[in-house]
Amino acid sequence: MIDQTERVLQELLEVVEGAKSVPMSASCMINRAEAVALIEKARQALGEDVKEAQRVTATSLETLERAQAEAKQIVGAAEERAVYLATQDPVFEEAQRKAAMLEQKALADTEALRREADAYVDARIATFEASLQKTMAQVRTMRERLARRSSLDDDNTTALPKLDA
Repeated sequence: MIDQTERVLQELLEVVEGAKSVPMSASCMINRAEAVALIEKARQALGEDVKEAQRVTATSLETLERAQAEAKQIVGAAEERAVYLATQDPVFEEAQRKAAMLEQKALADTEALRREADAYVDARIATFEASLQKTMAQVRTMRERLARRSSLDDDNTTALPKLDA
């Protein structure tokens, strides 16, 4: 998904970089419709990326819940087995030891699965965050260039909001 966003942003960058220069000026001219269309495509791709990240998060939470339910079942089965074995005096200590071992294994498995799910979700979110930061930097750079080129930050200009320095 993020590849689509990056592709659209790369197209937008190429449009700006390949724009015709205005003679005797550092300014350039770009096709407004083409630039607006690419920005709209980027916005849609980002929306899809957000939906995908939300889906991945929901899936990870479901997996964690299933693992916790499975751990409870394992612990429950171990407790039942321990109660059965408790009725047999010579095996009572062995049953307690095995039940504790099973409980520890179930807890360790649950924790490992939770960590794995968290690591996956964190990696996806970090990739998405990096993409958003790159997009914001590119948009900020384009606005700064427009502002310098057209003196949009002069006190006389009221058409656009001032850029934060």
